[in-house]
Amino acid sequence: MDRTSSQGPTRVVDIVRARAEKDPQRVPLTFYGQNDQPEAVTYADLAGDAAAHGALFRRRGLRAGDPLVILADSTRAFVSAFLGAQQARLLAVPVSKPEPLERGRRTRERLAEILRRSEARAIFAPTPDSLSGQVRAELCSDRLVIMSPDDLREVEGHQDPGVDTGTSMRYAYCQFTSGSGGRAKGVLLTHDNVLANIRARTAAYGLGDDDVAVTWLPVFHDMGLIGYILHPLVMGIPCHVIPPFRFLTQPVSWLALIHRVRATISTAPNLAYGLCARRISDEEMRGIDLSCWRRAFNGAEPVTRPVVEAFIRRFRPYGFEPTAMLPAYGLAENTLTATSRRPGEGARFENVSLEALARLHRARLAEQHEAGRAVASLGRPLPGQEVAILGPDGQSLGEREVGEIAIRSPSVMHGYLPGTGGDTTLRPDGCLLTGDLGYLADGEIFMLGRKKDLIIRAGRNYYPEDLEEAVARLAGSPIRRAAAFSVAGDESERVVLAVECRSEWLGDPAELKRAVRRAVFVEVGFLPDDVLLLPAGAIPLTTSGKVMRPGARQLYEEGRWAGS
Repeated sequence: MDRTSSQGPTRVVDIVRARAEKDPQRVPLTFYGQNDQPEAVTYADLAGDAAAHGALFRRRGLRAGDPLVILADSTRAFVSAFLGAQQARLLAVPVSKPEPLERGRRTRERLAEILRRSEARAIFAPTPDSLSGQVRAELCSDRLVIMSPDDLREVEGHQDPGVDTGTSMRYAYCQFTSGSGGRAKGVLLTHDNVLANIRARTAAYGLGDDDVAVTWLPVFHDMGLIGYILHPLVMGIPCHVIPPFRFLTQPVSWLALIHRVRATISTAPNLAYGLCARRISDEEMRGIDLSCWRRAFNGAEPVTRPVVEAFIRRFRPYGFEPTAMLPAYGLAENTLTATSRRPGEGARFENVSLEALARLHRARLAEQHEAGRAVASLGRPLPGQEVAILGPDGQSLGEREVGEIAIRSPSVMHGYLPGTGGDTTLRPDGCLLTGDLGYLADGEIFMLGRKKDLIIRAGRNYYPEDLEEAVARLAGSPIRRAAAFSVAGDESERVVLAVECRSEWLGDPAELKRAVRRAVFVEVGFLPDDVLLLPAGAIPLTTSGKVMRPGARQLYEEGRWAGS
């Protein structure tokens, strides 16, 4: 498969510069700050920003190939620094901004780990106060160069001198992603990877000149950065960007902006659709019309039928069409998207037999009155991408046989930054073993869970998602989330179910534990060996909000949840 880019500019920054020459006043990105005032940014603005930032990075002693950690926020400053890193042929490493208070301890630890693993000696902070005094004291050393937009005064009137014509930098950036394992993984993506995925998404989604995008997704994740910053820049699709905290504190702000700018495309994880369905009132929705929203992609975490149905039921009276909800599958190691439902198809679920999954490793449709699991179709591969299901010995499996999802495409990563490998495997032939278990049916992919999280009991395979979903469906319970995992026992593995309860709950712990065990037994078919009731916030999450089951297992094994 040809992994080279087509004729023309080969980097996003080159495309921005070319567009600035042709149509300088065109606005690809509009940012909304705390006061909700829009900041429209033109291609001319971004081309100038890239040149200025490239000059600053050179002035501070960075050379082609050096890693540059960029603290990511939903602002022009972040995008300008990212493009400036490409301009200067640096390895951009976007990372979430650390919080100065105790609640930000994990983000500070993550930043310190990424600095160490990437061997970066420079940070760009979009605002001078992005790194508080406390964080600077924790992170900084004599060799670490810290820059912010204030430093651009040093290079006013100067342009990036560039690099010798013989010098090249094949990597677009390094995407660090903790995954559910908690260990920082540095995914190296080339310029060809990025442009290939953007072009495949454009073709699959049928995007054109009449499309408008809206996002609140964090820009240090692939879904926010590739999908709603770089994709709009490359294809000229206008995108309106609000910060994540705005959505989290006021979910209706997302839907209101879609209405206001008549957006046709926007994406969110399953959790966000559920949050909207629960928290947005009729009063807040007054005057909002969602009929313009034709592509509502749902990805980054398991897509669940109750959430999809609740969102459609809640917002159909406001113009949201069921056919607009489009589940998708992807991962950073494939740049972003691998498969998706196509516009107009809507979401589709299959009810597969839990017995067949556990005993036969097949996704047989459940018969009437048989315990089943609703699994979302994640659609067909994007143009130019191949997806297969492989067995333990690497052979391709047949229809509805459960195995590991494998991808071969021009979007597949070059590899991991040395010393930061993850759970996926890149074979010499370019095939990516994702570490995800799933099956194919009628040409569409269905994902069941992570291979490393599989629970094996009495020769049967159980998926932790099924245990966690059984608990989540307990009517009237105080449960916020759950994490299921197995640990070594004296004679066999023990299955543990850690359950977070709402802080205001004052009920009977013994009764709740019995209800949890009963729900798991009825829906999945066995009793967990241990049920822990934990306070809110106890279960570790990734930066994208996914449950970190290995992290939960570690806390349990270290005895830090003892007596819960």
